[in-house]
Amino acid sequence: GIAFAISNPAAACEYPADVALPDGAKATEAEMNAAATLVKKYIADMDAYMACLDAEQTALPVEQQTPEAKALHIKRHNAAVDAEDAIAVRFNDQIKAYKAASK
Repeated sequence: GIAFAISNPAAACEYPADVALPDGAKATEAEMNAAATLVKKYIADMDAYMACLDAEQTALPVEQQTPEAKALHIKRHNAAVDAEDAIAVRFNDQIKAYKAASK
């Protein structure tokens, strides 16, 4: 519950596992479609993780809402956004390789 989230914030919000992407130059259409589904789930899971971080920050008692706690929240949130951007770039690179190999 809330008490657990406050006492151990790192354990309250689960960071999504990274997604292994197929090599677009060698992948089948089915493998690319499966990867697209995994990427969409990863982004949805990461969005849920960021929402959890926001809820966790909001639930902190006033005395724990220090500049350090806010800085950590921002750092964790920004890292999650960066991870979403990175998976999108990696997947788009594999889509380009798949399309080039499929010509």
